[in-house]
Amino acid sequence: MSDAFKGILIFVVGPSGAGKDTLMAGAATALSQDPNISFVRRLITREAMAELEDHGTISETQYEEMVQQGDFALHWRAHGLGYIIPKDIEDELRAGKTLICNTSRKQLPIAHQKYPIHVINITAPLALRAERLAGRGRETKEEITQRLNRKVDDIDPSLPQTQIINDQSLEMGVTRLLDAINEAKTQKVAM
Repeated sequence: MSDAFKGILIFVVGPSGAGKDTLMAGAATALSQDPNISFVRRLITREAMAELEDHGTISETQYEEMVQQGDFALHWRAHGLGYIIPKDIEDELRAGKTLICNTSRKQLPIAHQKYPIHVINITAPLALRAERLAGRGRETKEEITQRLNRKVDDIDPSLPQTQIINDQSLEMGVTRLLDAINEAKTQKVAM
């Protein structure tokens, strides 16, 4: 990891239906006036549903070209889709910004080798996750069942991390996320 990175990359992870995108949208609104915090806009090979998530849409061809050219900070495939975290995050990290990004937990070891990171693991009870996934209207019952039954990898305990159980109101969940972001920033400053 380069010492040139003065900022921190906060990764938000959690199982499908935990409410990551909803809490991140609430936190982004609350932090919108802070010039030192940015929410990373991922690129995904799927059309964005504005009310559910904020990402840039790329084609499969664009995804493959970016990967081939090394034009990414991180990339992965999940659920039949390609995901890219843009390389320009490195400029923001060098400038000392706090960056917040929804990512795959499989990317955490790779990211930890490249960047100063903190992981916020958002989870929720299974029944609540099932209800949320059904409410999105994006997937069939079978696809929802597959998501809920998917094995979630453990997070390496040596990584700096915070867990949030998102089982109460939206306001409470956003408050918990804002507290975790502030904690991660404070820990980075103390390093």
